[in-house]
Amino acid sequence: MREFITNLALFIVFCVAFSFFTACDGTQADNTNLAKKGNTQTKDGGKASDYPPVTSGIAEGEIVLLDGTKTKLSERKGKVVILNLWGIWCGPCRDEMPHLQAMFKQYADEGFEVLGLNIGDHDGRPEPVENIKKFATDMKIDYTLARVENNLVNQFYTLTKQQVVPQTFLVDREGRLRGVFVGGGPKNYDAIRQSLDKVMSE
Repeated sequence: MREFITNLALFIVFCVAFSFFTACDGTQADNTNLAKKGNTQTKDGGKASDYPPVTSGIAEGEIVLLDGTKTKLSERKGKVVILNLWGIWCGPCRDEMPHLQAMFKQYADEGFEVLGLNIGDHDGRPEPVENIKKFATDMKIDYTLARVENNLVNQFYTLTKQQVVPQTFLVDREGRLRGVFVGGGPKNYDAIRQSLDKVMSE
């Protein structure tokens, strides 16, 4: 019995330690697709969609592109979009980005866009645009990178109830939330890819 308890304790310590390698800055990452199918109905009781719309706070939140242009997710209706919260300082974010780049390259000509939303430094201050541009060059990232302020970051954190990065959100052409992935690691990369392939084939 003592050996069982010891092994159980070691397993728990390992799991907790591993979680910190798959997400940065904050509480433990869940590492699962948090988007749940709902049964949204129209006013007359008919079924409208199996998936919830993105919250208005996220859809209308201000995204500042690296050239200073301001945009928002709602302007991209008709496209499949991945929104990825990240920071230069976050190791799991850096590990995830080549996978997002590969997805972008595969589907870029089919109405798909990746928006990499830089959340700033550890203290929530904006990371300098020049640093982000250099990072993108060094990492060979050519999908859209942008900066977001704390109020929009908090909209995402409210949705997932976890204050960590990376966080990745898959939105379909109708503006419906089709995938929410917290943390990094191969399991998440595979889950994002499978969800994206499914949405792109619809």
